[in-house]
Amino acid sequence: MEHAVEPLDRLLAVEAIRKLKATYWFATDVKDWPVLASLFAEDGVFDMRGDPFRSPAEALAALPPVEQAIAEGDPAVLVGNEAIARFISGLVDRWTTVHIGGEPIIDITGPADATGIWPLFDYVDDGSHSVKAYGHYFERYRRTGDSWRIQYVVLTRLRVDGTPPWAIKE
Repeated sequence: MEHAVEPLDRLLAVEAIRKLKATYWFATDVKDWPVLASLFAEDGVFDMRGDPFRSPAEALAALPPVEQAIAEGDPAVLVGNEAIARFISGLVDRWTTVHIGGEPIIDITGPADATGIWPLFDYVDDGSHSVKAYGHYFERYRRTGDSWRIQYVVLTRLRVDGTPPWAIKE
């Protein structure tokens, strides 16, 4: 059963989710890992199986359900806000990153639930190698008290220019 959400509450929720995602990109780029962790639900999930750096040419629809990937210990699926922040920090802590998000499609699906699709451009540079990537974040959000948190995110890529620093085997 879908819950009615008043128009003002809907607008306030959309704005809160926009700020949540902007803070995610800012925290990543300035390497503020405690803030990054705080943006995810404690049991949040970050699914990178759609990222070609992780699973080239494999369509998201062809992937097993995320619950199965978690049960099988798929390393491209992270569970828990601290684990997500730890992984991202280990991946990009020593590099320059720039994340730019486009205009999102946000749907408030209930008083404490929402979905979003965010166009993404990101740049990663280690001083010797760089990559520019274009794609989307597909997300679900959960509201706890007065705060929205990222509950689930899957990262997909449409195009990648360059070689990501973590793929270089020197």
